[in-house]
Amino acid sequence: MNSFRHRQSSLRILYFGTQSSFSIHPLLALLEAKHCITGVVLPVQPSNHVLQSDHIALHTHSNDTIIDYARKHAVPLWNPSTLPSTVEFDVIVVACFPNKLPVHLLDRAQLASVNIHPSLLPEYRGPSPLFWQLRNGLRVVGVTLHHMNSSIDSGDIVSQLEIELPIGISGSKADQLLSKSGACLLLEALQNHKFGRKPQTGKGSYQSWPNEKDWHIPTTWPVVRAFNFIEGVKNWGVPFTLLTKRGTVKVQSAIGFRHETSIMGYIRTNKHGQNEVGFSDGWLQI
Repeated sequence: MNSFRHRQSSLRILYFGTQSSFSIHPLLALLEAKHCITGVVLPVQPSNHVLQSDHIALHTHSNDTIIDYARKHAVPLWNPSTLPSTVEFDVIVVACFPNKLPVHLLDRAQLASVNIHPSLLPEYRGPSPLFWQLRNGLRVVGVTLHHMNSSIDSGDIVSQLEIELPIGISGSKADQLLSKSGACLLLEALQNHKFGRKPQTGKGSYQSWPNEKDWHIPTTWPVVRAFNFIEGVKNWGVPFTLLTKRGTVKVQSAIGFRHETSIMGYIRTNKHGQNEVGFSDGWLQI
């Protein structure tokens, strides 16, 4: 990284994101804090092979897109191929950008090149950490602000924050919660002009994009794990497959759950006319 004069008061930020709520919230936080955004870089089109992305790009339900916000604040918009070689910046910020940035670009940042990643690194590296944290039944997740290098999600940690997810939180709300928390970590580092370096220790874990079997839900799971997973990732639009005693059952969402004695894999209709499936410690209404 090039030398940097810490007495400089206004940091120039080059921002990489997508048309997703995870990308919008940190950008809004930067704009509201009156930081100097030298440009916003968006991908030309979604990539089938995500190299340095944080998770699936959940589209925002807001009327304004990241393009709208950039234009309202007269921030230049580019894609990787149109990014001028002459643009100057002190910090690169990445939030859900679907491609790995080349080292020669990272090295142009005068102070730091950082990524907002929705997990507590080194655990859950890869393109869709929220999916895997929900699938594995985690209630306490987190967000990491980390330096970028030539590897995926392996750079030194600037700061981290643990977050407890409410039961049944939707993917869009979890996405927003993690994004806003990451924005807070970013603003704190920018305010102090300090991007500390704590090496990632331990082996950690890496998960790729989920395949068809990763949408299968065994009824040996605790019922709340199944409920949270379904509600948290149903906005992907992929049906879930429940593995029951009657075979497989396809569902798009879950209505609720009850903790009580159950028969794993058994399907019945309750007194409210709802179908429910027995899990290890309760019934899931579908």
